[in-house]
Amino acid sequence: MCSYVGRCNRKSVVKLVFLYVVFLSSLPVLQGLALSDLYPFGKAASDNKTERTDDGGSHKILLKNPFKFFGRNKSSLFVNNNGLITFDAQLDKYKPQSFPLTENTPLIAPFWADVDVSQSWSKGNVWYRQEHNATLLDQASKEIQNYFISQQKFQANWLFIATWHKVGFYSALGPGRNKFNTFQTVLVKNEKRSFVIFNYQQIDWTTGSNSLGDPETGIGGQPAQAGFNAGDQKNFYSIPGAQTDAVINLTLTSNVGIPGKWVFQVDGDSILDIKCSHAEQISVFPKSGSMFGGEEIRISGPCFSKAFTILARIRETNDTFQCSAINDISAVCIMPTVFQTGQVTFEVNPYGMGWNYSSSFHIENVASMTPKIIRLNPASWVISGTVTLTWNSSLTPSSALFLDILAYQDLNNSNPSFITVRSESFDLSPPINSSYLVNTTVVLGGNLNENTTSLVLRIRTNTTAGYSSIWSDVFPVRWSSSQAAETMCQNWLKFSSPVSSETSSSCPCTARQASRDTGRYFIDPLCNAQNVHSDTNCLYSKGASQCFRSSLHSDAGSGETCCYSSKGELMDAREAPHAGGTRSRYHIHAQGQDIVPFFSYFQNDLAPFVQCCQYSANNSMCQHFLKLRPPTTCQAYTPPTPAQAAGDPHLTTLDRKDYTFNGIGDFVLLQDVNSSMIVQVRAIQTKDTNGILQNASVFSALALKTKTSDKIEIYKTADGLTDVLVNNETVELVEATSDFDGVRIERHEGGDSVLNFLLVFEREDLSVSVDVSKDLLNVLVMISGERYKGQIRGLLGNYNGDDKDDFISRHNVVLPSNSSMKDLHYKFGMTWEVQRNESLFTRSNTGSSNISYEPIFLDDIRNPDLNLSVVVELCGENKQCQYDYRVTGNENIAKGTMKFIEKFKEIESDVQKVVRCPFLEVPANGNRSVSGYSVGDNATFWCDQGFRLLQGSSFLVCGESGAWSGGTPVCVRRTVDEDSSISSLIVYVGSSTGALVGVVVVAIVIMALFKCRRKPKPEPDPEINGPIFENPVFLESLSTLGQGGAFKIPRPTYVDPNLLDDYFF
Repeated sequence: MCSYVGRCNRKSVVKLVFLYVVFLSSLPVLQGLALSDLYPFGKAASDNKTERTDDGGSHKILLKNPFKFFGRNKSSLFVNNNGLITFDAQLDKYKPQSFPLTENTPLIAPFWADVDVSQSWSKGNVWYRQEHNATLLDQASKEIQNYFISQQKFQANWLFIATWHKVGFYSALGPGRNKFNTFQTVLVKNEKRSFVIFNYQQIDWTTGSNSLGDPETGIGGQPAQAGFNAGDQKNFYSIPGAQTDAVINLTLTSNVGIPGKWVFQVDGDSILDIKCSHAEQISVFPKSGSMFGGEEIRISGPCFSKAFTILARIRETNDTFQCSAINDISAVCIMPTVFQTGQVTFEVNPYGMGWNYSSSFHIENVASMTPKIIRLNPASWVISGTVTLTWNSSLTPSSALFLDILAYQDLNNSNPSFITVRSESFDLSPPINSSYLVNTTVVLGGNLNENTTSLVLRIRTNTTAGYSSIWSDVFPVRWSSSQAAETMCQNWLKFSSPVSSETSSSCPCTARQASRDTGRYFIDPLCNAQNVHSDTNCLYSKGASQCFRSSLHSDAGSGETCCYSSKGELMDAREAPHAGGTRSRYHIHAQGQDIVPFFSYFQNDLAPFVQCCQYSANNSMCQHFLKLRPPTTCQAYTPPTPAQAAGDPHLTTLDRKDYTFNGIGDFVLLQDVNSSMIVQVRAIQTKDTNGILQNASVFSALALKTKTSDKIEIYKTADGLTDVLVNNETVELVEATSDFDGVRIERHEGGDSVLNFLLVFEREDLSVSVDVSKDLLNVLVMISGERYKGQIRGLLGNYNGDDKDDFISRHNVVLPSNSSMKDLHYKFGMTWEVQRNESLFTRSNTGSSNISYEPIFLDDIRNPDLNLSVVVELCGENKQCQYDYRVTGNENIAKGTMKFIEKFKEIESDVQKVVRCPFLEVPANGNRSVSGYSVGDNATFWCDQGFRLLQGSSFLVCGESGAWSGGTPVCVRRTVDEDSSISSLIVYVGSSTGALVGVVVVAIVIMALFKCRRKPKPEPDPEINGPIFENPVFLESLSTLGQGGAFKIPRPTYVDPNLLDDYFF
């Protein structure tokens, strides 16, 4: 791919260089594979042997594991003496034929020719076996990993090895009887992918005499065929040189750079040949990497040569780096540090003639990557202290290592980089490639200054392609004295500006809401309840159980963090400064002009927070910080809206209307009126447990795209597996989370062999959860926010808050909400069948061709073979489960429907709006006790000695409207007159009623004695310890005195009516 016009003018030169390299790589060599290079075979390997008959072969071999070939699972095969492996049926033809065959015979042909092992002069045998030996499985796995860069995690679970050893040709005469061929075919598979390895050790002849070959040389006539035939009279692959005299050179040629070895991927609709070519699109693995860099990236596509310097670069940032050729078909590069995230263009210049080869690549935010270096006891990491770190030795396969302490710097917000503040070398032993935990200590320090705020550790080893390295998490600088932290906080406060107030905080009120609102919030990687590294988890949110972050950031790049207690309630940073979330100047994912992903957030939000609120001993520093980074609240939060399509499709619209639709074909599940967001589903006719088609349907595929994202497709394959396509190409999702342009895909292994995919379109407030089982797809859609209200069409209704008008046909005809299932089918559902020009599906729908299909409607269910008590026992009261079982007779579909419906109801419950009253500030010169912020919770206020309540109530209750029952109290200092009035009151009572005092005292004593006789002395409450007015149990009990209104006593006539309103009425 040419980046500039000038380079395009050199394209012919590049092609000439390419052809020259190909010519060099294809020159004959004197030696191919040695016999020891083949997988073990023969009696010593416990092989089976075919009968020594002309054109004979093995019996039918039942495979212990199905082998996927041209998209179809094969459960048996035959080994043919004439150099063939056939599926479905034996093939005894000795004359090789051109592909595709006219017969529907799927076959693998390592060397299809007229082999003869029946003669007494023949020394040959044909051996075969199925293999599960761990050593051989590992050998095959490494071969596949080495040749296919996208299969770096491939692990074989089964092999089939067939070996033709020293086989001669039919009707050989004289010297022809001393010509033998030895070749081998290895079938390799795991749960999803299938590969074939051809090993050619010796090829002396190409043609039998009955194929017009010379009986003394075995050459000429109709030479051998080599390759693959799909058996559909259409798809095939022939190895270059097959059926020509050049086929004798199979020991000297290769598609993997090893003479005599050919390797192919065979599970897809076509054979994948990995030989190098001049195609401009290259393959890169992995398809993503960290901003930190230091990872090995393997590339294939062009023909590589060690004679050329191979360069690569990231086009968008112009970061250029060197790569090294592994062999003719692949090279390895070490990614540099790139201060950008998201989709970029990975370009390669393999011959020094221009950037003519490219692929897309995704750079991950460092916050989302699990650190390879783990900091032990990170809370004690202070500058000049000795600290301990650990990592797995398999991540650093070298004995000579370097440990770097790096500081992040960003001069004028435009030139981010790491500078080395300290570096030291050390040797790692025992031996390389072993796997164990390494612990080491280092003094944390180096060339630091007062402007250094963040550090990171790197362990690297030198390679010819650059620094191969692993990294720790980024962590803030912490000096040994709290005064240093206070100084850093003050400096930040002096120059920092407050967060933009363009939008108000809208965190979910509960952790359950946050976990379900996947279109707007994601789990904070810095505080994740599932994080196995407990030392570093929630290190900057101490006391929180789980935090979430908003997915969308503002135009200014700001974000917010929502942290929750162990009870699942949103925590307020004003009450829990170490744990509560705040608004942030920069979102963790924000990038752009002068904004660096993660690091801008770390420098401007996280580092100041820990200096002001964790490391400083001055509490007022944190209060000042919170004025610039306000706490997050939930009063403005609006929950998301869920909808579903499950089972024999039962749908719940976005306005909560339930119905069933049994169409067959591709349908619009939902799209907005501008077609900027489209979700389509594919429905096929379902089968019962015996494989018999039923008059019902299930979803088998989903395709979706937004105007800001890549297109995603998910297919349930005929063999019960799952394929994911991105922009029409199949991708391997090897990680739990994969990021593409505008969409994040999370992959989870569920119970009962269910695979869950969560697709999050952060820019569109949309998330789609897909459960894939061997029978069907179940789909759950979640739309957040208000921007799509009334703008949705399709099978999930119009999303306007009214379920009475959800059934709007493509032609804008509104059906009554109580329409029959039959009317909904034909007048609503079928109108949303996808038109040919609007389909998002890459693969055709092979399950929609039954023109006689007529769905069973609810009133027409008749299945006399099913016992109603069995249905109830299986499904209970779940109507959708009962319907599915009665219609399909498939227990798996019915149970899957019931589980998904229950899951949906749980989600509906979790996202219900909850009411929380706003935070109550502690009054100046006073205090307060709050039982909570939910409806019915209360708060009690009191003033310090010498102060009184001027306004508001001393007792508040959280109401159903989300407001407190009164205003927030204010404490003011008592005046001299107020103090004198109270003193005068006491003196007056003491002097003018002296005669009454004695009588009152006697009466009180008598009443007290009488009460003591009636009631034993209570035991001290063990929960009340310490000063009584500081004990929360006492204060909570005290607060109940005011239930139903403030607790007051009658006002004496001698007390000024303008004073002490909170105590008298």
